[in-house]
Amino acid sequence: MKHLQDLNLKIAQNKDKLDSWINDQIEKVFIPLYTSVDIRISDHKVVPVDTNVFPAGFNNLSEIFRKHASSLFKDYFHREYPNINNILIIPELHTRNTYYWENISVLKSILENVGYRVEVGIISDHNLPDEMEFEAAFGRSVKAYRATQKDNKVVTLNYTPDLLLINNDFSEKCPKTLRDISQPVEPPVEIGWHTRKKSVHFEFYNKLAGEVAEILGLDPWVISIETISEQGVDFDSPDDREETAQIVDSILKRLKGEYEARGIKEEPYLFIKSNSGTYGMAVINVSNGDDIRALNSEKRKRMRVSKGGNPVRDVVIQEGIPTSLKIGSDISAEPVFYLVDAKVAGGFLRLNKSRSEFENLNSRGMEFAHIDPCDETVLSKDVETLCSPALELISCIATIAAGYEIEKILDDGGCKEEVA
Repeated sequence: MKHLQDLNLKIAQNKDKLDSWINDQIEKVFIPLYTSVDIRISDHKVVPVDTNVFPAGFNNLSEIFRKHASSLFKDYFHREYPNINNILIIPELHTRNTYYWENISVLKSILENVGYRVEVGIISDHNLPDEMEFEAAFGRSVKAYRATQKDNKVVTLNYTPDLLLINNDFSEKCPKTLRDISQPVEPPVEIGWHTRKKSVHFEFYNKLAGEVAEILGLDPWVISIETISEQGVDFDSPDDREETAQIVDSILKRLKGEYEARGIKEEPYLFIKSNSGTYGMAVINVSNGDDIRALNSEKRKRMRVSKGGNPVRDVVIQEGIPTSLKIGSDISAEPVFYLVDAKVAGGFLRLNKSRSEFENLNSRGMEFAHIDPCDETVLSKDVETLCSPALELISCIATIAAGYEIEKILDDGGCKEEVA
């Protein structure tokens, strides 16, 4: 991966300028408390392909990274909220996803390890008991309590938190319980997938990547990812599929020209994704317009709804980045980085034995592996790649882009709809 080595060298040579640029960005834009960034490393590019502002995989971090996350959370809260002691985590309501509840258990312990008292509060428009228990992976369980609003504060049965930590992306609507309260809420509940758009995020990311490329004296194409949006698409409609197919062919023709100009012999391909949502839902990859014209019933079904059963009508068409990372000889992998206060806390590898380097790895069959240097299960060459300054920089740019995206959402009015 010579391009990655070249990028690391340019980062080292321009460290002071980069640090100044990052600090200037952090000073002038709202930075989300925490993010996770999925990165693809190919033979010619290194880019983010997804950025989540409510990361739900803290259980995949190694012990050394969990300790680092604890320290970063403590630094952030001491600076922004020096008088808080009690934190209430607001999770997703996954009653059967034991790995998600393992994430909540680990996030709770990360905060408790630096002295905070932490409880878990469930917000739902359903009638819930005051106290609940959810099974987590590896035999653990998580106690949770029904959270309600009282006197402009969110409280549970015997607990009044000083701060609410949201770990729920509220894909459908913004909950009324979290509106007009006196406690601080991190991250802002207005920025769930009911308002976020991937197209807006990558527009900001590519602009920032261009600024960084200028500092580094780098072709911005190496750290940018072409992304366009298309609205009102019904993949069950032949007319809509034809219109999308023509757009796909147009983008691929342009990408092929870019590849040829750079001596890249691979054929370009694209991902089509829901413009809002996570968990790898509503994602397909295509290599030409005919793939859309002949879309089979299974793939049309996949593109009907995203998380929470929300219908998919707004999509992004994004340049496909094949992953060059392999575990063993043939298992495709991609790094996921976790950041707190725009600083890398750690990361892990997403693996998928049933997916090729061209496919979406965030799908059925995925597994996770540690990537920190203290983990003897990772080959030394992989550690060197995955702990490179380039990946930290890409993650930081994506997090800053999420900050601009959040400010746009808040300027536009945030939540439009409310539920109990």
